[in-house]
Amino acid sequence: MSDPTVASDASGPGPERQARLFALLYSAAEVEERSRRIYEAMLSQSPQIRTGNFTVIGTDDLERLFAGYDREFFRGRLGEMLLEDGAHPIAFRLSRRLVRAAGQTIRQVQRVQRAGRPVLKVDYEITVSATLLYNTFQHVDRTVTVGGLVCGDRLEALQRIFEHELLHLAEFLGWGRSNCRAANFHALSRRIFAHEGAYHDLVTPREEAGVAFGIHVGDAVSFELDGVRHHGRVNRITRRATVLVEDPRGRLYSDGKHYLTFYVPLGLLSKL
Repeated sequence: MSDPTVASDASGPGPERQARLFALLYSAAEVEERSRRIYEAMLSQSPQIRTGNFTVIGTDDLERLFAGYDREFFRGRLGEMLLEDGAHPIAFRLSRRLVRAAGQTIRQVQRVQRAGRPVLKVDYEITVSATLLYNTFQHVDRTVTVGGLVCGDRLEALQRIFEHELLHLAEFLGWGRSNCRAANFHALSRRIFAHEGAYHDLVTPREEAGVAFGIHVGDAVSFELDGVRHHGRVNRITRRATVLVEDPRGRLYSDGKHYLTFYVPLGLLSKL
């Protein structure tokens, strides 16, 4: 329900925008050609990304990707809609803590004062998981798919992730909400990017730990901290391993024992 006391300076989501977005339609061959142009442009223009399996990336690379995709696939419409909403430029972020999802697009709406009256201000942020990107195409040798499409290297995986997040942005701009499980999202993803799914199969920290370090959840391990050797069990794996060490000073768990919790880099663990 709208708030009659709050005005908006933006044209906002609605049928006109939805029609402009659904007018975008590319064949699989066109998608491949346009995606490749963006791929080559990243390699030639980015100060950090010099190879398909890059090891350094910056938020300026995400800005560069946005400009390329808005030009190649959206005919500048994302930028136009963001300007109409007073939400341009959007924020980009790389996250080490995002390990379940490959990316995330957030729409934030807040009330602000303009010319003495309250209006709604909309902001967007696109986040990409640096952890999942760097884990992929490193130690684990297997087929990697994002959006139902096979990725040949890390840059291609980044592109597919970014395409997914741009679809969320497009839905927010056109409909005011977004759901990658819903039919509308799938229709846009097929029309614009020829995606065959909405999920990723990137290498997770848990999978990477098993291949690179031979460490799995439940393993008995030891590690040294401040000259003291501790023995415990791996309870969780994200960027680091969560190790539970039995100790009467620790928290009581469901098995009736007390444990101290340590967050240990995988390379410092020895498997028992």
